[in-house]
Amino acid sequence: MCNHHAHLECTIDAETKAIHERRNAIQVLAAGGMLTVSAGALSGCATNPETGEKQFIGLASESQLNQMALSSWNEMRQKIPTSNDPRYTRRLSTIGARVKRGANRENQKWDYAVFDKDSKNAFVLPGNRVGFYKGMMDFADNDDQIAAVMGHEVGHVSGRHARERVSQQMLGQTAIGLGTVLGGSQMSKKCNSFRTAAQAAKTREQYNAAKNGYNRCMQSAQRNTQLLSQALGLGFTFGVILPYSRNHELQSDLLGAKYMHKAGYDANQAVKLWEKMAEASPSRQPEFMSTHPDPDKRAAKLRDYIAYQERLGSQGWESIKMPKAS
Repeated sequence: MCNHHAHLECTIDAETKAIHERRNAIQVLAAGGMLTVSAGALSGCATNPETGEKQFIGLASESQLNQMALSSWNEMRQKIPTSNDPRYTRRLSTIGARVKRGANRENQKWDYAVFDKDSKNAFVLPGNRVGFYKGMMDFADNDDQIAAVMGHEVGHVSGRHARERVSQQMLGQTAIGLGTVLGGSQMSKKCNSFRTAAQAAKTREQYNAAKNGYNRCMQSAQRNTQLLSQALGLGFTFGVILPYSRNHELQSDLLGAKYMHKAGYDANQAVKLWEKMAEASPSRQPEFMSTHPDPDKRAAKLRDYIAYQERLGSQGWESIKMPKAS
């Protein structure tokens, strides 16, 4: 139930945590400029046909993301043991095949793996690589709930969330860098008066006083520039990245419900899964600090969405758009 990072705020062992951090490197490396930016990328807004929403995805090349994701996927499969138990692998591939048909993605190649860990987690990487932990499959009450998780992961793919997140991070890092340089330049300018005073000094005492004042001023400017960079980074994280991440999760929940319904599963089981998840994790950090919405909120959003689609009758389950009043 994750795009490219740990989904559920639960305790994981050090090895698994390290793998998750390496998967996050897909975004970090991209944001650091290792992805090639194509011509016209800065105007790379496009309408997503699945969600009907505009997305800024132009800074992230899909082929490059897929290649980076493949390296991460292969590394995970080497570092974390995978299950060969057909009770898990066959079940996952069967559910995956049905859900991808429900999403009209049956002609695409998908790669599934069951990792032999007790974590209640699942994830998807660019290139249609879906990983489930045994703990997630054991936690689910039935195939419908596993289909809800699978649908959610497919929703991340059709929502193009990886490309959007990486594009945002690349643009954000550029903006933070420029803001820091401009802000630091303005703070440093205030020290020029000491330099002028040193040049105009007529005595050694006047020169030393001006020089010491300049050094103190520059040290202060450097400290304040670092604080500015940190403040801009925090503002970007809490004001852009985390809200978008939570929106992606909710969006994938609705897409997942749509796909599992079209695949013949009971979408109401998605609600039950998140209600169960809420009961299993009563102590959580505040939502504004998290990449994921509160499980109770997710259950409520799904409940409203499913009820609305059922009211539409034969016209339902074609869109994830909800009336603004609901």
